[in-house]
Amino acid sequence: KTDKGGVALGLAGAEALRDAYRALEQRLGPRVLVAPMAGPGIEMILGARRDPQFGPVVMLGFGGIHAEVLKDAVFALPPFDKGYARRRMDGLKMRPLLDGLRGKPPCDVDALCELAARFSAMVDALRDFIEEIDINPVIVTAGGAVAVDALVVSRRQ
Repeated sequence: KTDKGGVALGLAGAEALRDAYRALEQRLGPRVLVAPMAGPGIEMILGARRDPQFGPVVMLGFGGIHAEVLKDAVFALPPFDKGYARRRMDGLKMRPLLDGLRGKPPCDVDALCELAARFSAMVDALRDFIEEIDINPVIVTAGGAVAVDALVVSRRQ
């Protein structure tokens, strides 16, 4: 969406919102989702893909623009619980960023792990219908974890 100019961030007021809508409508059509701006935090990614040998595989890693550049992610077979999500996440190279560096408060890692566990249960339950899911970014802060954008590709049967 960002590469196609389909995201408008930091809109301050009704006039800026109208201008952004008009620009998006011209480029992409009239269907637009308006949502509150997420605050700053650490950007993570949750994803799932169907592997021909293993079936659904869940990915957890650092997201946003870092997902494509750093490729700091771990993989797991669903379903799994919050404890397993934490153990897998602890294997990420950039994991210390979530602990609050340089005066920043630590992120709510428990909320991220709970989100990952619930996501894995959903992926497992929908294994026959879903080919791919990307939730990127998931913004993690001291106060929790919130999914900001998602893409779901259904399985052709």
